[in-house]
Amino acid sequence: MKRRFYFLLESLGTVMLFLFPAASISFIIFYELTHFFDPSFERFILSGKLPLFAFLIVLALSLLIHFKFKQSHKKRLHEIGIKAKRRKYKLGYWAKKRVEHEKLPLFNKSGAMLFVTISAVILLAVVWFGYRMRSGQRHSLSGIAPFFTMSGGMAIATLVLSTLYTPYESKETRERRVHILMPIYNEPVENIEKAFQSILAQTVKPHTFVAVNDGSQLVDYATLAEKYTTIFKEQDIQFKFLTQKNSGKRAAQLLAYDSLTIADFHNEIILTIDSDTIFEEHAIEQGIIPFEDEQVFSVAGVIVTRNITDNILTIITDLLVIGHMVLIERSMNSMFGSVAVNSGPIAFYRAEVLTLAKKLGYQNEQFGQARVEFSDDSFLTMSALLLGRAVAQSTAVSYTELPNKVSHHVRQHLRWSRGSFIRGFWRLSFFPVNSFVFFRQALGWATFASMIVIKLQLFYWLIFVLDDSPILLLAPLAFSAVYSLSYISIPRNDLAARDKWIVFFAFPFTVLWAIFILSPVRLWGYLTHKNTGWGTRDKIEL
Repeated sequence: MKRRFYFLLESLGTVMLFLFPAASISFIIFYELTHFFDPSFERFILSGKLPLFAFLIVLALSLLIHFKFKQSHKKRLHEIGIKAKRRKYKLGYWAKKRVEHEKLPLFNKSGAMLFVTISAVILLAVVWFGYRMRSGQRHSLSGIAPFFTMSGGMAIATLVLSTLYTPYESKETRERRVHILMPIYNEPVENIEKAFQSILAQTVKPHTFVAVNDGSQLVDYATLAEKYTTIFKEQDIQFKFLTQKNSGKRAAQLLAYDSLTIADFHNEIILTIDSDTIFEEHAIEQGIIPFEDEQVFSVAGVIVTRNITDNILTIITDLLVIGHMVLIERSMNSMFGSVAVNSGPIAFYRAEVLTLAKKLGYQNEQFGQARVEFSDDSFLTMSALLLGRAVAQSTAVSYTELPNKVSHHVRQHLRWSRGSFIRGFWRLSFFPVNSFVFFRQALGWATFASMIVIKLQLFYWLIFVLDDSPILLLAPLAFSAVYSLSYISIPRNDLAARDKWIVFFAFPFTVLWAIFILSPVRLWGYLTHKNTGWGTRDKIEL
């Protein structure tokens, strides 16, 4: 009975994920063509024509990018025998996994919370479609309402599928040589020492650990390096502390990688981490389990915010990054073997992934005439996707700190946006048009473009029209509330149940922050993508 229920959820989620955008856009095109001439300027401004135009233009540009961008790199991939493939999805696989999944202390989704989530989804759908049928075409915002239906339907499909995600399990995991690469730049010594201690406490120890000081000017690491060279040696871990002039994170990673002695590039694992990463004691043990599947080339671990209680900004960021992006978006993408980007603090790769990344110009990436220094995690994840599957392992946990100051927070998201924009060109170019990677990238860009137009339309409506109560504007709040339920369902040993509910009830602020701050930052990042410097700190900050 339970398996049938999960199979039904998986089937509905999969169909909705692809059907909602196709059906919604088809309906919008049909309606706007049959009502091509609007009776007034106001009706034209508030119609679906403008967001539809933006949506279709971005889709057309996505196809143009596919056939024109990075042709020399495509030729290089062809020469070395690598061709990106569609990832086949076996319907019913995750329903079966969900039933057979053993309860784990690090990952145990509550059955009660699943019931609440599904009930909330059904209620939300009933209320939304009830509102749409009552208002019909009489409301002045009816022209843009189908876009809310489309984006909301995809969000619900993503949420439903993510409830079926389960981490990889294996009763017998083969021994693997794990090599850790840690770039360091102006990181406080106490943070690095905590990271070192968490590595020493692992249930599965790494074979090699290479830390690279990328020309730090504010901190001297000589004493730290000398101290831990002895400590790691006592634990039978090969430890190296290298120094280079300030050349960036990618150069530091490759210096560490080139210093390794690797005998089996397919079965030896590279673990890239940040200098403030603190591992949960089972992180490496859990992170290497998915590699029992020969098609898996990349594993994304989970980051947990250490400083979540600093202020409202860290609470909002944690809910967005952990609750929405990691627990929902990434979990769903993992089910299709198509995680788009790993988390910098904890990412596992087969060694051959870094070899391929080097061949694709990882250290000296160019976008136009600009050299790209950030977006290293997305480059490595993309390289893994070219070789096979990129998945998430929610039982491989690391603790890190998120910015607790608005200026640092905005700079971080600006860098992420610029990197996401640049990497989008690579994904659209390298992966087949009928692949899940291309689908998510093109649809994501097109939806974002249409939503920018819709926000402008809503501002016009609020200022010049406002002929009815703006019930439509409550939709993002409702969707965010349902999305945020995922945060409650995941166990966190470092956070009391009461505190998790406090984070959950921050969802209204999360929506407002995303709409009025992060969305403009994302757009500005896209427009200023040529500013490709890392923006490294010249002072110590969180």
